[in-house]
Amino acid sequence: MIGACDSFGVRLELGLVAFAPALGLLIFHARHSDWFWFWMLLFGVPALSGIVIFFGMGIFRVRKGNPEPMVFDNIEDLSGEVIGHIGAYLLAVFIDVHKLREALVLRAIVMALIVHIHVATGRIFVNPLLYLFGYRIYSAITGGINYYLVAKSDVSTWTGSRCCIRIGSSILVERHREDIT
Repeated sequence: MIGACDSFGVRLELGLVAFAPALGLLIFHARHSDWFWFWMLLFGVPALSGIVIFFGMGIFRVRKGNPEPMVFDNIEDLSGEVIGHIGAYLLAVFIDVHKLREALVLRAIVMALIVHIHVATGRIFVNPLLYLFGYRIYSAITGGINYYLVAKSDVSTWTGSRCCIRIGSSILVERHREDIT
């Protein structure tokens, strides 16, 4: 369900967070290259941006945000896009680049294409960093407006309202009652 919440900025942020570990693997793999600092900049800046977005926007805003009770009309799981991430992570792990600069250039081009396709088409909903912490991304409708919903609990059991923090114009994060201070 791609709708009003489908802005390029939101997809870019979610994409940077989603691909930060794959980009980190690329840096690790290029560590013995003569051009290591070039690859560190090329892959490291987007990877670091993803980590900053994840911790800065996500954790800080969720901890400090004002929870609002929301009732959702429809929630759809968006994690069916796993194949793109599998391909990106396999690229980072299996292409041998220790001896060939051309292989590193090829890896950079392929990774840029994978990330661009995922961001441009909105296929960035499988997010390894969020999954590592037990969260999933959903498309949710509340008050007739589409949102990306990041939730830790099983949304199929939700009844009534849920406390959520708005961390962007179209992103909501479930806030557990025990997290509210």
